[in-house]
Amino acid sequence: MNVDDIVAQKIAAAAARAEAAKRRRAAFKAARQRGLAARHAQKLRNLSRGDMNTTAEPNRVDTDTVADDDVVIEVTEAEFHAAARASLARLGLTYAELEDQARRRNFTSAQAQSLWVSIGGAVNTELLEEQ
Repeated sequence: MNVDDIVAQKIAAAAARAEAAKRRRAAFKAARQRGLAARHAQKLRNLSRGDMNTTAEPNRVDTDTVADDDVVIEVTEAEFHAAARASLARLGLTYAELEDQARRRNFTSAQAQSLWVSIGGAVNTELLEEQ
């Protein structure tokens, strides 16, 4: 066995480790995205019901509603805007006011910040104003 073979083996092993690390990061990112989607969906459901999570675990996602990692909850555009409209009304804010608070990074409440995280930038203001 010569030096070139040893170097080639070490290069191949390093490439395999890098590829394995890339696959792990991709799997972690996918799981994180699913978790964030479930968390935001739960927040939007809580906001539309009018109750914020008051349990001892404020960041816990209800596992009864997220039984499988691949669950995707779809709402129509009208349902999304109706929930956003109801949440804004409950907070006594307009979307423009909430957007201004986000721009200034100075929210009037934790609920306002949570609402911005859930709907910020995804709202069609023309549909939001329709009743």
